[in-house]
Amino acid sequence: MGALMTSCKIIMLDLLGSRRVHFLLTALLRIAASDSPLSGKQLADMLHCPRRYLEPDLQALVSAGILESRRGAGGGYLIAISPHRISLLDIFQCIAPETTCSMVDNDSCRLQQAVVQPLILQMRKHCLQNLATLTLASCLEKAREADILNQPASAPNFSI
Repeated sequence: MGALMTSCKIIMLDLLGSRRVHFLLTALLRIAASDSPLSGKQLADMLHCPRRYLEPDLQALVSAGILESRRGAGGGYLIAISPHRISLLDIFQCIAPETTCSMVDNDSCRLQQAVVQPLILQMRKHCLQNLATLTLASCLEKAREADILNQPASAPNFSI
């Protein structure tokens, strides 16, 4: 039985449901909706998370040209390009750069090689295609339709 050797580009899609992505997308929506720059501290306060939690990802987006960072009084983060031009895939590629993987498994059975592994590759491809079609603008539009952005960020509820 020969080994399945498939070279593929992947993005760590396990991030999709992570708190990290939830916080980052929420921060990006707040930045996109704001008329003025939002500081890392303001964003952390709005999202009720540590400032250091957001900063590496925000800086990665600055490096990619998605965000602009202004220093000094009144400084903070701004969207650098139109939200219509920022796909969720662009965002994911900034925080989880593509890595090359090889699906080589000499121990897998023929069923896994012939059906399961190609199915997983196909699901990954569809997921990436969907992320490429969703834009920050479309997410912002949903938030505006729900009239959520005009409401202050709610405080976390730690009651049991």
